[in-house]
Amino acid sequence: MGNHVSAQDPSVNLRASFNEFSVEALFKKYSEIGFLYPEKLAILLPFIEQIKDNWKILNSCPEELLWILTIDEADRQDFASVSVIKQSNYGLLAQHLVSNGNPFLSLKVMLDAQYKAEHLCTENEVRSSQNWFRPNNRYAYRIFASMYKKIGTDAAYLKQYDYLHLNVENILPYQDSKYRIEEVTTVDQDLIDFVKEEQSEVFVRAEELDQKDILLDTLNEKYKNYGLSRYRRICKIIDTESDNVIACVIANRSPLGLNFSFLENRCYYITDSSLHEPELLSVLSVMNNYAAEVYDDFALGSIPIVTDNSITSSLEKFGAKLIRVYIQSIWLREGFAQWYEHIQSFLAKIERRLSKAA
Repeated sequence: MGNHVSAQDPSVNLRASFNEFSVEALFKKYSEIGFLYPEKLAILLPFIEQIKDNWKILNSCPEELLWILTIDEADRQDFASVSVIKQSNYGLLAQHLVSNGNPFLSLKVMLDAQYKAEHLCTENEVRSSQNWFRPNNRYAYRIFASMYKKIGTDAAYLKQYDYLHLNVENILPYQDSKYRIEEVTTVDQDLIDFVKEEQSEVFVRAEELDQKDILLDTLNEKYKNYGLSRYRRICKIIDTESDNVIACVIANRSPLGLNFSFLENRCYYITDSSLHEPELLSVLSVMNNYAAEVYDDFALGSIPIVTDNSITSSLEKFGAKLIRVYIQSIWLREGFAQWYEHIQSFLAKIERRLSKAA
């Protein structure tokens, strides 16, 4: 692979550099552009050196566990970048789409990242991509919500979550014989069926819940080569009376700060949509106890929970704090070409507008 990733489609002349921009220079750009605004920087500041070190290690490793794609047109003072994490054995998390207000370059760097995923990575390397954005980000919503409609439910998934932090110290020991916790360590059809029902089949495939290496041991070995770790722990909560799965916890542990909102360490709380209080509170107590063990040594001292809005008020009774609302956008490999074409169509519209203005 060369130092640049260039699409071979002549209608889109992409020249985004790949892992050439230093982490220090990138973080400086983030501050100058306003992506690292004071409130966010204040949250990151206690861990900023560790975060930078994590980025530097992964940015330089040959396994390409972190991609940083940038377009830096210094003569025109234009800049755009996107970073991409290898978040699972076959999955990518695209994030931190940043520019100095140039939507044209934003789309170009996104296209480069997608081209690399589709054409420079095999199916044995990449099978899905996802990103997270705020619903009040009109630009992102316009692009990704319409993308979901174009690709369809067989290869794409769009879901809104509440993102909360629950302080581990707030969690009290809890036991209830009505519920049984079972660790999931490989393919588990009951878990798959439950998550398909509550989320979707696309979510199951993208999060690789249908894979034997469900705990990401293979990926973790790569991270361990650099003194880091990337693993997952999963449990299902079973109602002992019905013997049905009524909830699950999917806890991701990853090097700190690869995402500035700490979504790389997100913990999915998925519950049966028919549960209501007070039973929901009992189930959440069981889930909290499990998650507390997984995040006991997490630097933030909290569990970064992503979950459906319907259980947020219940989690707040345990002291959880709502951080913000996110939308998760997923597209599988069979939708990669359509995703590229979709973004390219937006780029073409901007090109036509610029041409008319000229």
